[in-house]
Amino acid sequence: MNIPVADPARELLKIKDFEKKLISVIKSGTYVGGLNVINFENNIKKFLNSKYVVSLNSGTDALLFSLLAIGIKKNDEVLVPSFTFFASVECILHLEAKPVFVDIDPDTFCLDVKDLENKITPRTRAILPVHLFGNNASIEEISALGKKHNIKIVEDVAQAFGSKTKAGKYLGTIGDVGAFSFFPSKTLGGIGDGGLIATNSKKYFSIISKLKNHGQSKNYNHDIVGYNSRLDSVNAFVLNEKLAIFKQIKEGRNNFFNFYNHNLSSLNWLKVPKKDSENTLLNYFTISVSTKIRPLLSEHLNNNGISNAIYYKKPIHTQKALTKYNTKKLKLFNTEKASRTVLSLPYFSFPEEKEFEYILSKFQNFKP
Repeated sequence: MNIPVADPARELLKIKDFEKKLISVIKSGTYVGGLNVINFENNIKKFLNSKYVVSLNSGTDALLFSLLAIGIKKNDEVLVPSFTFFASVECILHLEAKPVFVDIDPDTFCLDVKDLENKITPRTRAILPVHLFGNNASIEEISALGKKHNIKIVEDVAQAFGSKTKAGKYLGTIGDVGAFSFFPSKTLGGIGDGGLIATNSKKYFSIISKLKNHGQSKNYNHDIVGYNSRLDSVNAFVLNEKLAIFKQIKEGRNNFFNFYNHNLSSLNWLKVPKKDSENTLLNYFTISVSTKIRPLLSEHLNNNGISNAIYYKKPIHTQKALTKYNTKKLKLFNTEKASRTVLSLPYFSFPEEKEFEYILSKFQNFKP
């Protein structure tokens, strides 16, 4: 048996008359923009309860445009984790701003609020909390800090679509701008790259709407220098169909969580992720094991057809691209420990009982 880490194709099989609808979209001849994109934006805006949304062609663009909209410039400081996907920091580097790396909470893998507050300086212009693996990055506390110090908040929600705060607000709608990704493996994933920003600011909405389409306010009127970041209509159609069955998608992932939590929690040689409430929708199920056990367990699972992955093996502050910022010698204890001990297991919607049984059997016959 072969079990992947992610399996977004299963969700497509749950969409009624999917192939027939898809062919209809292709035959329409409208492949960029159009009614499918408009419908998706309207539906996701209602879902998130956000005043404004702008669809884009990637989560990376969503981050970059968010920082541009709030006015991040050269030498501005942006507080960000090092334990994340490179795009979270890449957008800061593109603007020649300075990433200031903050350590993480060992339970959530998200920003440690105490370390965050200690690193705020008069040059801090933004905080970029990453809701890693679907966990809430203490956004309520970070939002309060932002207001206290007059610092803008850009939420990286690439891995947390569908997760909420304890008060029931969707992550990505608390800060000044929320940046979402619709990469296929996400909780709401398309059939290619895709992204979106959510904001309650008309100003930021206007700026990002122009940035996505060559700086145009209307056809052939270019108010600013922009980019080409339009969501294609086929992807918008798929995302809209998945949004319509999102309750089922969420239930499928939660079934996987319940299986792991019930069967792996008793193993004293690993640590399962904490899920603070039903408001958390995990994108990855990431366990922690010792540095000695991780390669052995990974090999054992791979040899038995159970895919697994390490997110993220090398912290960003140690990457070659950051050389000029002299960050390699930074001491981020929890970040560095996580990079040596995390392992992500298969986690997707609509798993089958036989897959649960197979995974459990391979954990049971593993001898650490």
